[in-house]
Amino acid sequence: MASNLTKAGKPRGTLTKKDINNMAMLSMLEQASFSFERMQAPGFTLGMLPAFKKIYGDSVEDTKEFMTYNMEFINTEPHMATFLMGLILSMEEHGEDRKLIEGIRNGLFGPFAGLGDAIFWFTLLPISAAICCSLAQDGSVLGPILYIAIWAVAAFSRIWFAQLGYSIGAKAVSKISEQSKYLTKAAGILGVMVVGGLIPSYISLGFSEELTYGLAGDTVQGIFDGVLPNLLPLCAVFVVYWLFSKKRANVLAIILGIIVISILLAFLGWM
Repeated sequence: MASNLTKAGKPRGTLTKKDINNMAMLSMLEQASFSFERMQAPGFTLGMLPAFKKIYGDSVEDTKEFMTYNMEFINTEPHMATFLMGLILSMEEHGEDRKLIEGIRNGLFGPFAGLGDAIFWFTLLPISAAICCSLAQDGSVLGPILYIAIWAVAAFSRIWFAQLGYSIGAKAVSKISEQSKYLTKAAGILGVMVVGGLIPSYISLGFSEELTYGLAGDTVQGIFDGVLPNLLPLCAVFVVYWLFSKKRANVLAIILGIIVISILLAFLGWM
């Protein structure tokens, strides 16, 4: 059962709507504090610290534990990061086990990244940019103004995401505790599906259109496209995965191998 006391034996504080809103505003600076080792973790942790200190006061042990698990690697879409911050603070406020909170944090940030990217960067960004660029090309000053306004709204929508995450956390703490094993497993499966679906967007691989076969001059790439579109990028990912998981290949060796093979195939005119 969750305790109502800090590690120092003092009663935990409670958060207000203003505290969550302040956290949301701080989360806008998340990407300004960046580490290539931990990615967004420094800014992610910093955004929650003022609210966390209101809950646990000057409890050094609680602060150490909180910073330890939140300073682990995290890389997610910024709006979804704010949602996750609200969820974490809600569970901290209810005194949930930190191993459970850490598991949920690590299980959700990957799938949330795919969800946030799909909403903001693959949908809102290209649509708003296309509309506003069209207006600007027609000589309308409304183009850049509208674009700035749209993304100002998107930025301040973090307040709503923070409140939503906090609200869901407060209502679902008991359910999350009971179903945490299934939740983290489902989140992991969703994350793998999202990343798999993005393979064609991040990996460009195909035979040259000049590489043909037969008297009809059909392209080699056409064979693969006829079997399954984007089959080559998928195969490349599975080969790299096999080298990692089965052969325990060195990362640097794989990167250099990809570079050498790419140069060789380009020199031969195959790709």
